[in-house]
Amino acid sequence: MTSITRRQACAAALAWPIFAPHAHAQAAWPSRPVALVIPFPPGGHTDAIGRMVADHLARRLGQPVVIENRPGVNGSLGTDAVTRAAADGHTLVMGGIGTLAINPAMNPNVRYDARRDLTHVALVARSPNVLLASPRLAAQSLREVIAQAKAQPRGLNFALTGIGSSGHLAMELLKQSAGVDFNAVPYKGDAPATADLLGGQVDLLFLNSVVAVPHVKSGKLRALAVTSGSRNPLLPEVPTLVETGLPGAVADSWTSLAGPPGLPGAVVERLNQEVASILALPDVRERLAASGTEAMAGSPAQAQAFVLAEIEKWGRVIKAGNMRAE
Repeated sequence: MTSITRRQACAAALAWPIFAPHAHAQAAWPSRPVALVIPFPPGGHTDAIGRMVADHLARRLGQPVVIENRPGVNGSLGTDAVTRAAADGHTLVMGGIGTLAINPAMNPNVRYDARRDLTHVALVARSPNVLLASPRLAAQSLREVIAQAKAQPRGLNFALTGIGSSGHLAMELLKQSAGVDFNAVPYKGDAPATADLLGGQVDLLFLNSVVAVPHVKSGKLRALAVTSGSRNPLLPEVPTLVETGLPGAVADSWTSLAGPPGLPGAVVERLNQEVASILALPDVRERLAASGTEAMAGSPAQAQAFVLAEIEKWGRVIKAGNMRAE
C-alpha cells in the first residue's frame, strides 16, 4: 500500500506542472469569445460605437468580441435578452438613453428595469441633439421660436423621428422648459423627416449631431441650439438650450457598456479599465470628435450613478408629458 501511495504521489507531482496551468486558464476570463449585443440594426450610431469598442477590446482581451445585432422594440428586445444571460462576462450589451432610461418608462411591455437588471460597466460616449429649422421658417433663433409658439400654440410643426427617441424626449423637454406646445408630426426615420424639413412641410426637428452637422455645414438647414451642457466644437456658433434661457435643458444621446446583473467585480473592473484605455487612444478620440461625439469614460460607480440619474430625469419628463409608446 505504501509503495502504491508513493507512486501515486509521484505521478500527481509530475502531472501538476502540466494540468495546474490548464485548470487556471479554464478559470480565467475571458475563456471564450465575448458576445456584444447591439440592440439596433447595423449601420446606426450605437452600432458604429459598439463595433469600434469591440474591435479594440478583442485585441486587449485576447478573445474575439462578436457583434450580435438584435433589434426590436426600440432596442429593448436585445437589452432584455442580456438581462437574463449568464453573469460570467461573456455576454455584454451596448446601452443608451433610449434602452435604459426612456423605453422602460414609456412602454409598459418592457420587462426590465435598468436600475436592478443590469450591471453598468462603463460610460462610453455622448453626443448632443441639434435643433434644426426649416429654411422657410421665419424665426431665426430659438428665442423667436419660443415667442412664436407662445403666440400660436401648436402652430409650429415639429418632426419626430421616432416615438421615444432622444429627439422626441428633447422636444418634450423643450416644451416643458419653455412652457410651449408644438404640433408633433411622427416619421419613421431621419431621412423622411429631414426631407420634409428641407421642403418646408415641417418647421423644426431634433437630430443627433452625427446626422445634423453635415446639413448645417452645407448651409441647407439652420441650427438653432444644441442640447449639450456646453457648445459643440463642430458647431461653435450655435448656443445651447441652457444659454437660451432654459436651465437644466440638457438632452444628450449617450452610449454605455453593461452586462447581466451580478457580473463579477473583477470582470467589471477589467472591462472598465480597458474601455477607458480605448477611449484615451488618439485615433479613437479623433474619430469620435469628427462626428461631434465626446468620450465619457469614468468608473463603474460613476456609470451606475449617471444611468440612475438619467432614469430619474427622463421618468419625470415622461410622466409630466403623459407620454406612452404606441
